[in-house]
Amino acid sequence: MILGKKVCLYVLIAFLSGCALSAIEPPNSAVDADSIAEEPESIVSTDPPVEGPDSVTNTNSLVEIEFVESAPKDRFVITNIGSCALDELMIDFDLSQSAGKLIFDTTATGAGVEVFQPFEVEEGDIVQLTAEGVGDGDAELAIQIAYLAPGDTASFTIDVDDTLPAGELGQIRVSDSEISGGIVNITVGNSETTSTRFNNESTAQTNLPACS
Repeated sequence: MILGKKVCLYVLIAFLSGCALSAIEPPNSAVDADSIAEEPESIVSTDPPVEGPDSVTNTNSLVEIEFVESAPKDRFVITNIGSCALDELMIDFDLSQSAGKLIFDTTATGAGVEVFQPFEVEEGDIVQLTAEGVGDGDAELAIQIAYLAPGDTASFTIDVDDTLPAGELGQIRVSDSEISGGIVNITVGNSETTSTRFNNESTAQTNLPACS
């Protein structure tokens, strides 16, 4: 009887102990993620800022000059192949260093051979920069074009002869190779002068100072 009471007492004590333990909540070791979440670091973009159309700087300023051998007039064609408008475009031709030692033949008398043609504007607002114009036998010619929009051309005609004793096409005609080496000095407004030369395809091309 006493043994049975002891067993019942042990069972009761164990039961009460279990209830006490279950009533006590274990400490919450989990930390609320929202309370400790750190603010994300600010991300600094390395990409350049996107500029609007008004802030874009255009540096594409190009001029091409082509010599066209023809009869009875030879032709010089100036083309604005860039995307910038050109104001007060000054061009100085110096053919004294060309392979054919070319000269301008503008009158019936002088250093030119046979057929002659004076300076004549064909297209564009072109004026000669020397009051007396180009003389017969001169190797230099300076002009100014008031305005040349992108894609526009200006041109003038004149007769060009070579002075070689035995030119490739004779003295009254000029081949592509004979004008090669001829110098072209180009200035836009008050910018610095840019120099280029005619190549073997009768073309001279140059980049000009940046425009906006």
